[in-house]
Amino acid sequence: MKGTKNISIQKIEKDSIALKEDCIVEESPLQIVIAYGVASNRKKETLSVTMRTPGDDFNMVAGFLFCEGFIQHTADILSIKYIGNPDDTTLQENMILAELAGNVVFNIEDKKRNFLSSASCGFCGKTSADIVQQQVFAPLSNSMQVRSGLLYTLPGLLHQSQNLFTQTGGAHAVALIAPSSRKLSGPGGGEQGKLMHISEDVGRHNAMDKLVGAMLKKNLLPLKDYLVLFSGRLGYELVQKSLMAGISIACAIGAPSSLALELAADNSMTVVGFLKNNSYNIYCGTERIIQS
Repeated sequence: MKGTKNISIQKIEKDSIALKEDCIVEESPLQIVIAYGVASNRKKETLSVTMRTPGDDFNMVAGFLFCEGFIQHTADILSIKYIGNPDDTTLQENMILAELAGNVVFNIEDKKRNFLSSASCGFCGKTSADIVQQQVFAPLSNSMQVRSGLLYTLPGLLHQSQNLFTQTGGAHAVALIAPSSRKLSGPGGGEQGKLMHISEDVGRHNAMDKLVGAMLKKNLLPLKDYLVLFSGRLGYELVQKSLMAGISIACAIGAPSSLALELAADNSMTVVGFLKNNSYNIYCGTERIIQS
């Protein structure tokens, strides 16, 4: 499976030691190079290096560019391709070139994120001022509402869809859910959510970029009629990326951070945390959740 590696391990169980094979999630660096400017004066610069799980790299780069405010439409990207060492299979997919349209205004000194981003935090290398001044587009839907019965179904829906996590136990996931009028069978059956897309990666911010990139490619942004579900905790950057995509309801299996909640509340977003099949917490935006 793409994004995984098989390695030999020692399996310890009480007094026994056995040599076995284990499947682990792959993590490797990806250098993102941007070509920009008019045809008569094209420039090429390294924008960022991120640690990610290989697979769906093109959508991840497109989503990253959109969520960071570098582009606004899929047409702003002329092409994306690998430019790694063709003579070394381990390096072929470790460098990507994104060719931007000539009309895209791109000031490399203002935009460049020339740092190594860890798998757990896309803000590594940014100053506190950079974070506070993050550009946020939040065309949120005031009419978007979901019933609590639908929320209770989401952990199970996510669990059965996490292929990379099932294989390795080491990947984060983000799922895009469309509320459906279809009803669940059985006593007290409520609305059922439809899984529109799921992305996985060793980094939760990369998984979100992959999802946003896939939706950008389909011209579905802003995602005002969908909610998003994260497999772990909800940090500031995930809220920021959700706002950029126009998502008004963000749910997480884990807890939200204080800065994530501040950003969500300032932009009238609904945040649900500690989501289980029989309980959840609403941290802000209660008007979008119908208790029934």
